[in-house]
Amino acid sequence: MVLLKRFFLLLLLALVLVPVLQAKYHFVGERQLSGAFTPAPRAEFSWNGLRDNSFQADLEKYLEDRMGFRAFFIQFHNQLRFSLFKASTNSAVIIGREGIVFQDAPVLTYLGQESIGRDRARLRAKRLWQVQQDLAARGIALLFVMAPNKARHLSQLLPAILPPPNKPGISNYELYTSELRRKGVELLNITPLFAAWADTAHYPLFPWSGTHWSAYGATLAADTILNRVEHLVHAPVPRLRQTGPPLVTTTPNPIDGDLTSSMNLLFPPQGPPAVYPQMAPAPARPGEKRPNLLLVGDSFNWGLMFFSPFIQHAFAPESRFWYYNHTAYVPDSYEHKDSPNEEVEKLNFQQQVESRDIIIILMTEHNLPHSEFGFIPRLFDLYHPLTDADRARIHQLETEITAKQPWADASKPGFSERMHEQAVAAFELER
Repeated sequence: MVLLKRFFLLLLLALVLVPVLQAKYHFVGERQLSGAFTPAPRAEFSWNGLRDNSFQADLEKYLEDRMGFRAFFIQFHNQLRFSLFKASTNSAVIIGREGIVFQDAPVLTYLGQESIGRDRARLRAKRLWQVQQDLAARGIALLFVMAPNKARHLSQLLPAILPPPNKPGISNYELYTSELRRKGVELLNITPLFAAWADTAHYPLFPWSGTHWSAYGATLAADTILNRVEHLVHAPVPRLRQTGPPLVTTTPNPIDGDLTSSMNLLFPPQGPPAVYPQMAPAPARPGEKRPNLLLVGDSFNWGLMFFSPFIQHAFAPESRFWYYNHTAYVPDSYEHKDSPNEEVEKLNFQQQVESRDIIIILMTEHNLPHSEFGFIPRLFDLYHPLTDADRARIHQLETEITAKQPWADASKPGFSERMHEQAVAAFELER
């Protein structure tokens, strides 16, 4: 009994001392946690801080962030939660059937949350069509590409506890694409293509562990997009071709494992192997040209550059990718997306737009409420500026519409944007 007590005492001391020694000497290499993390600064001692307990709290946080084996303990905790309850400590991750993971925003969008409404969809389609005409008059083609939603594509693998989606025909995806088609906007909707390809595709179109299209899915999408580009610019563009069997691996690339890596598990869930087609330049065709492209959109665009250089190869070197219409990148791989770049707001907007041969807006449905990230509204205002009297009337309408809304709605994300769009829609009806 005495030996047993001593053993437990030594075990307790080891549990206390080993993390302290690891924090001091780092005698064991540790894996880095995924995600942004800024360690707490060193606690500054002061008598006032000691009296009001702020120094003690700061010191505790400083030591906690530098505790030895901190990453292991966090991963161990997360692994227990996932293995026992099929739950994630990352609130942005939803665990589906068979262990597949989904991002929360695309799931909520598929279920019908945050509806933009038919009036807003109609107004935005009207403006997109008008901008398409304005650009065409300047010799610039415009193409809107709807990227697929993993939750919609694999809805049969969503958790059973989720409510069913809203009635057909009223989701943002259905409202917006129907209005774009009705108005005559140049639209390439890849969502139904993915649904059609699912039965015959040799490999998964979405990765088990990520939210974007897989490398194989991106390859099919890129081929379809470039076909439409050739039609719009009236010339063939350089293409890539497969050079042999794809690389099949159980270790996904970072963009394929963006969701499971954010869960910080010891043993990430394993689904089907990741598949990476091996691509190389195809033989040049007569009359090929590399159009000057402005690509505007969300993170689905990285898949057209990261897995294989579709964008870099097909388009001119001066082409740019405006990520969320906020940061301008030279088209490159996802690995280099932290290289020097420019803020879109600091660029000459009109010159940037009118120096292009083609503009592609590519986004997925959960970003539809954000008005093409402000790109189309800004372009519409450029070619159809409002007078002071117009702006005053819109402001008056916005005030009137806002006053009629339930008080609780004002705290919801995008409330001001929705009120402004409704005011603009009402103003358009008056004209």
